Amino acid sequence: MAVNNSLSKQPTKQKFSVVLQSDAIQKLINNTLGDQRKAQKFITAISSAVATNPALQECDSFSIINAALLGETLRLSPSPQLGHYYMVPFNDKKKGKVATFELGYKGYIQLAIRSGQYKTINVIDVKEGE
Repeated sequence: MAVNNSLSKQPTKQKFSVVLQSDAIQKLINNTLGDQRKAQKFITAISSAVATNPALQECDSFSIINAALLGETLRLSPSPQLGHYYMVPFNDKKKGKVATFELGYKGYIQLAIRSGQYKTINVIDVKEGE
C-alpha cells in the first residue's frame, strides 16, 4: 500500500533564469529602467553574474534582482571582472539565503571620478603594518 505523504513533497525553488523571464519581473525591470535596450543589457549582465557564482544561484531570486537594481541606479556593472559591485550571498534567519549589494573598490573609484570633485585619484594597495 502506497502512502501519500505531503511532507515529502518539498516546494522546488525556481531557477533564477525562469524567475527573470517571468512577465511580472520583465515588466518591473522595463518600468524601472525605462529603456528596452537598457533592460536587455541589465538582464544579460545579471544572468551572467549569477551563472558564474554557484553560491549566488542558491539565493532568493528577488534579492538578486533588488541588489542588481541598486547597482543599476548607480550606473555600475555587476560583472565580477570589472569589480564595480558584488552581489554577496548571506544567510538570513527569516528569508534563507539572500543576495546583498556590496560596492567594490573599483565602484568607489567610478563614483568618485563621476562626481567631478577630484583632480587626481591615486589607488594603491595597503599592506599589513602600513
